[in-house]
Amino acid sequence: MIAIPLKTNKENSALAPLFGKAKWFAFVENGNITIEKNEAQGGSGVVNWLLGKDVKTLIMQKMSQPPYQMIKEEGSITILYVGSDRIELPEALKRYEANELVILDDTNAPDIVKSHDRQHQQR
Repeated sequence: MIAIPLKTNKENSALAPLFGKAKWFAFVENGNITIEKNEAQGGSGVVNWLLGKDVKTLIMQKMSQPPYQMIKEEGSITILYVGSDRIELPEALKRYEANELVILDDTNAPDIVKSHDRQHQQR
């Protein structure tokens, strides 16, 4: 199952840029898309929710260090980085199908996570 954070509860929604603050998540399984309200609190809560739903792939834009670390240590979810530009769900899925997304790992996560953490500090 694939999870993708969204801004709204529509299939053509833009991805929510901040993983832990996404109001909605799209879940894609066998080509079927369902959208659920995110009731979890913060990035770590969202990670636990996704683990409970047996998510295997997460497509996202920005994530802070604690949820990244949780996912990495747990080991069952692959994180795919879709980029930082505004993108809608259909385009993100098209890029996923074409293998155009970047796997987030320790070689590139520091830059992506660091960029997100800097934004937090500026608020």
